Amino acid sequence: MKIGLTKNDYPIRRNILDKVSGCEYVFLRNNNNLFHSLSTVKNLIFRKKSNIEGKYYFYQKPTIDVLHLYNDINYSSQKWVVSFETLVPRFLETRNDHQKTEPQHIKNSKTADGLKQIAKKNCLGIVSISQASANIQLELLKHYPEFKDQIEAKLTVIHPPQEIIPRDSSNIYNNIETFNLIFVGTQFHLKGGVEMVDVLRKLKSKYNFKLKIISSFKTDNYVTKVSEKEAQETKELLKKEDWITLFENIPNEKVLELIKESHFGLLPTWSDTYGFSVLEMQAAGVPVITTDIRALPEINNENCGWLINIPQNRLKQALYYTDEQKEELKKAIKSQLENIIEDIFANPEQLKEKSKNSVERIKKNHDPDIFSEKLKSIYSKA
Repeated sequence: MKIGLTKNDYPIRRNILDKVSGCEYVFLRNNNNLFHSLSTVKNLIFRKKSNIEGKYYFYQKPTIDVLHLYNDINYSSQKWVVSFETLVPRFLETRNDHQKTEPQHIKNSKTADGLKQIAKKNCLGIVSISQASANIQLELLKHYPEFKDQIEAKLTVIHPPQEIIPRDSSNIYNNIETFNLIFVGTQFHLKGGVEMVDVLRKLKSKYNFKLKIISSFKTDNYVTKVSEKEAQETKELLKKEDWITLFENIPNEKVLELIKESHFGLLPTWSDTYGFSVLEMQAAGVPVITTDIRALPEINNENCGWLINIPQNRLKQALYYTDEQKEELKKAIKSQLENIIEDIFANPEQLKEKSKNSVERIKKNHDPDIFSEKLKSIYSKA
């Protein structure tokens, strides 16, 4: 069976590419997409750009059996599947609705047309990578009852696959003299890095630990709104700390080696659609401290890690729209993170049990073979 893909970025590689044995994966050209071609012509002739995000129409039908998209919609007759991390269609008219204090949506024809494509028979399934995202999708469907039943019948939750990462944990948690902590997050500020460092600075005089930070310090323009200048200033200040080691743009193999050297991980994030670094840490037997938003409480809990409870709306989205909300968020993260870390340092024996439970959780809920079979059963409808 030939599976068509439109991109070769991280989400595609993490959730789709080479995940079903026996399938051949084909990368399709952008100029085979009608929306891309029309946008190019419009830009050349009229010097105007079109928003084609999330839309595909292959007018030269590719020689594939199934087109598998990520966050995008197919408007052609080609049989297709879509995996998503928040909802589909992911348009400007839909993608921020769930972030409001009270989630809301304004019904519109563009979204209705996108949902119409999903409801058609040639859409074989829509795969949510978490129950939190499935709930956001169901919230959108409430506004379009004409498509609700057809789409809900195609909706399934399949958590991403994760291989176990071998590590000899037999002695790593015995008689710890220096705790090794690790933080992995491209967007340092968005992922709660500033709050984490503030807490650790406060504890540095009392405990012996070192922190590895893996980040490119990318900025975001929708949550923290930190400028590139501010992000670089933060990075330079961190370089001066003798207990912090910074890593930028290193290969995944190196990331995994650093994870395996760690006693526990930190991801006190403000916003996250999933938390793939949490899976990698757990797969190596490294328990993680995370916030409790979106998919994180589905993949982390007090049995295998630690959860920071932060203010959020009913769709598990953190509240950060006003200055007051941001201050409450920071306060919640810092106070709970400090308590959790102090408890770990005072009672390190809990690390060994949570390490073992982390690996067991990955084996049970992210088995690559089970993931493959579930995806294969959707493809088989073609």
